[in-house]
Amino acid sequence: MSSKNYWREREERQRKLNIKNEAEYQKKLDDIYADMLENIEKEINGFYVKYAKSEGITMAEAKKRISEIDIEAYAKKAKRYVKNKDLSKKANDEMRYYNAAMKINRLELLKANIGMHLVGGYDELEKIFGDAFTQRTEEEMRKQAGILGKTIQNNGEKAEVIVNASYKNATWSERIWAHQSMLKSEIDKLLQEGLIQGKHPSVLARHLEKRFGVSESNAMRLMVTELARVQTEAQKQSFIQNGFEEYEYIACEKADACSQCRSLDGKVFKVEDMMPGENAPPMHPYCHCSTAAHMDDNDYEKWLDTYSEHGLDFESWQQLKAQSRNDKIQLDEDELSALMKYKSFESYTINDLLRRCEDPQKLPEKDQQFVSHLDSALTKVPQYEGDLVRAVDFSSYADCEERIIKCVEEFVEKKEIIIDQYWSTSKEEGYNEEAKIVIYIQNSKKGRDISQLGLDEKEVLYERKSGFKVLSKKKVDGVWYILLREV
Repeated sequence: MSSKNYWREREERQRKLNIKNEAEYQKKLDDIYADMLENIEKEINGFYVKYAKSEGITMAEAKKRISEIDIEAYAKKAKRYVKNKDLSKKANDEMRYYNAAMKINRLELLKANIGMHLVGGYDELEKIFGDAFTQRTEEEMRKQAGILGKTIQNNGEKAEVIVNASYKNATWSERIWAHQSMLKSEIDKLLQEGLIQGKHPSVLARHLEKRFGVSESNAMRLMVTELARVQTEAQKQSFIQNGFEEYEYIACEKADACSQCRSLDGKVFKVEDMMPGENAPPMHPYCHCSTAAHMDDNDYEKWLDTYSEHGLDFESWQQLKAQSRNDKIQLDEDELSALMKYKSFESYTINDLLRRCEDPQKLPEKDQQFVSHLDSALTKVPQYEGDLVRAVDFSSYADCEERIIKCVEEFVEKKEIIIDQYWSTSKEEGYNEEAKIVIYIQNSKKGRDISQLGLDEKEVLYERKSGFKVLSKKKVDGVWYILLREV
């Protein structure tokens, strides 16, 4: 598969996933706006019930000063609201404004109560937006690191900078609160006109629903557009971190893309000139296009052509390829590919097959070839001398306890054990509180030091059918500790 096709297929799959996630965000926005609308309609209806006379409510009545009882009632309500909502600084600032204004008259009190619900709703929106943008940014960073190799340093800090960056002279947070102010002004205007014209609350409700629909549409447009922006910025930082100087514009689902994005599709730009809205997504609201790292290099093309076989990121693939050519370790293409596959995604599959099948010759031909090439590769890797450790974690399984018992029972003190599958161990003991079995191997001399291939600086891999003697086995504070020696 060419790099062009690989990236296009990958980004089109990501586009579908993004749209699915955005549909979930839309449901959350629906709930928030529905709650705001319902609460505001209740405030307006309550206002009419309290102050209206048989002929309705006049502006003069609406502008009468409120009583001390009304002020106290509002103050208690606002205090409860702030406490229960855990409002942001911006939301609290908005609340203080309404608190000051409501003391003027009945109409301003109504506006303050409406403002309270708007502040609460938009505070929820701000939190949902912030979480969504941070999640999309960090996911894109992880995705790019998984393909290209290097993880962005200070990932969390960099994500925060990307998320809160200004785009077209304003941050997304500033735009959200600008939307809130706009909706508040429209509702205030609607109330003024309704009182002057003597409109019934049911008529006001219809106008409110229409305005809320427009406001929610604007909020969703802002969210989708900003999600595209943070994704692009995360891609840019990943390209820089991994030394790519160019990128390619990808119009996802080209047939459905707009003419503006279709005209950019396949074009290559400098990473240093990458700018959302000019030569990178989002080119327009609701833009779902993407970018991909670009390099005119035979190794880059070969890496992508064989990606489905090895599953390694570009940096690891380059390191392993370089190491396989060194004077100490001479691996052929099949052996190199087998090691790559084992390290990427085949280890669990092949080890599970070896555990269940006593005779590897009975495995499917494809798996037999894989085992043969991996066996051959490991014989060429230097052996490691020193102590090793293996932590066993079954916490992700529903039958975790049964698996722990079964595993521990396989190790009988003073007896020898043969491990049918390939066995991964580490030079260092990493902390894993979920691991309930910790196996130590004393004075190792037979494990293969695959760190010399640049695959993992700590991993030592045992060939299948390796033998050990169980020196001791004991349980301390819920964790089994097993000491082995090679035989």
